[in-house]
Amino acid sequence: MTSSSASEPFAAVAPYYDQLMQSIPYLWWMHYVETLLDYFDRPAQKILDLCCGTGNLSELLAMSGYEVVGVDRSAAMIEQAIRKAEQHQSRVRYFVQDAAALELGETFDGIVSLFDSLNNITEPQRFAEAMRRAYRHLNPDGIFIFDLNTEYAFVRKMFDQALLEPSAPLRYRWRSQYDRETRLCTVHMEFWVREGTGERSFTEIHTQRAYTESEVRDMLYAAGFPEVHVLDAYTLHPPERRSDRVFYVALR
Repeated sequence: MTSSSASEPFAAVAPYYDQLMQSIPYLWWMHYVETLLDYFDRPAQKILDLCCGTGNLSELLAMSGYEVVGVDRSAAMIEQAIRKAEQHQSRVRYFVQDAAALELGETFDGIVSLFDSLNNITEPQRFAEAMRRAYRHLNPDGIFIFDLNTEYAFVRKMFDQALLEPSAPLRYRWRSQYDRETRLCTVHMEFWVREGTGERSFTEIHTQRAYTESEVRDMLYAAGFPEVHVLDAYTLHPPERRSDRVFYVALR
């Protein structure tokens, strides 16, 4: 068995990311995004998938007729997304870009960022800058849709999971630690991948921050958004005390 540790988050796991996420209902996510576009009367043709990962949502949006650009700070994830676009012969354009330093030279009708990607921005000043960058990249009457894990999710250790069946081609074990004072959740991830007759192991450490609703609202208003809505995930209802994921809809 060989082992390694990734210095850049998502670098080692990128080739296996789709395998890890194969149970995620991306199509359902896209339908929810379209529900929000309709509900808030924000028709969109050109969409930016912010923190797009390997491009699963980007490709679905493109297949549904949207003009799509995908960006992610991980070069390894974008490499997988470009390979997927070539396989699908899609027209999605992908770029390596940090959400807090976004500079594309074009604007969009809508920006989406899903699967708690923005929780990975752990410095509040950089999170606020990401909100400002999103505002600048939207057309008038544009819409910014993103979701965040709540503190409740971190306290309840919803990151903790494992798949350790010997027959599985990819085994993993994730363990999280949440610090209420800093509001940082550190996730230690161990992976074991079959390679021929052997097995390779690697580890990654990811950190997310729990942002309060008032913090996020204030940052969005400061960025220039005049109207902000907060919803319990995948619904049109306000969050509850035990909501583990919430969606923000910011209207330009």
